[in-house]
Parts: sequence; structure tokens; C-alpha cells
Amino acid sequence: MKRINLIFALAIAVLLIGCSSPHIITLKDGRSITSKDTPHMNSDGFYEYETLDGFEASVNGDEVLEIHEK
Repeated sequence: MKRINLIFALAIAVLLIGCSSPHIITLKDGRSITSKDTPHMNSDGFYEYETLDGFEASVNGDEVLEIHEK
């Protein structure tokens, strides 16, 4: 029984680690922003993301050139 619990806990840990991956937001002016997770566009046209420091931030979608996984 302990072995099954250990396997289950390891599987959950691997899934959680795989769900969170940093992304690079490249702006049209050449600046780059690193986000903690995948940015999502809100209804106002802004990409919302979490900074590496854990703060919520946003950037205008018109300023974004590309977003890719780090």
C-alpha cells in the first residue's frame, strides 16, 4: 500500500512541475519579459501574467511580438 501511495505522489509531483513553465514575452520594441507561467489574454486585450517575483502584471497585446516557452 505504501508503494502505491509513493508512486501516486510522484506522479502528481511530475504533473505539477510540468504544468508550470516560464515563458518569454518579446515586445515589438525589443524588450523581453519573463513570466512564471503561460500568459493569458483578458477581454480588454492585455496579456496577464505572473512575474518571477510572484506579482501579477499585464502588458498590452498590441505591444507583444511573440510569446514562447523558455
